[in-house]
Amino acid sequence: AMQSTSTTHHSNQTMRMSPPLQHTPQSQSASSPSAVTAPPMSGGSNSSSNNTDLTSFDSTTQPMRNYDGTAMRDVESNIVYKSQFLSTHPLKTDCKERVGYAGKKFTYVSGDGVIRTMNAIFGHGGWSSQITMERNVLNEKDERGRWHVGYLASVRVTLLNNSNNSNGGATAFHEDCGSGEGIDSSKIKAHEKALKSAITDAMKRAARQYG
Repeated sequence: AMQSTSTTHHSNQTMRMSPPLQHTPQSQSASSPSAVTAPPMSGGSNSSSNNTDLTSFDSTTQPMRNYDGTAMRDVESNIVYKSQFLSTHPLKTDCKERVGYAGKKFTYVSGDGVIRTMNAIFGHGGWSSQITMERNVLNEKDERGRWHVGYLASVRVTLLNNSNNSNGGATAFHEDCGSGEGIDSSKIKAHEKALKSAITDAMKRAARQYG
């Protein structure tokens, strides 16, 4: 099945990614960033990206804000800029664990955590995601009567410019693919799990290219 759907994600919570940051009691800081001026936005371009110049609308050069509206500062009282916020490691509260192959546990950033980060950096209306492809690649029933379903998906994450332009407000985008598997005695539930997992995986892979 092929379809294209556009959605803008919203979150009422401010994302806190950086271990060096101690702007709220929930942050898990260990050290502070040394930079005191806004560094350039991290990340590079690739074949699936629009290489539009970001300097004219780059919100990452602005300071991060606390819940009370004040500028976020590190443990050395230096202002933390959004570009620094993007380039740091996520907090444990935004990570989850699951058992992978051979029974090994591994940690990953949740889809909700990525959405909160994008909202915190670019604003609730400053970005959007679009499903550009979805494909069912596995649909089998095992000897226990459970359905094994697999999906592939591609998602484009676009930064939006408030000014009107020829791109309909789009200023830059990254696109990537993801996969998902669902196992359930209900065929519908198995499809739902697999498709949602594939879309979330693709969205996270596309969003990571912004930092």
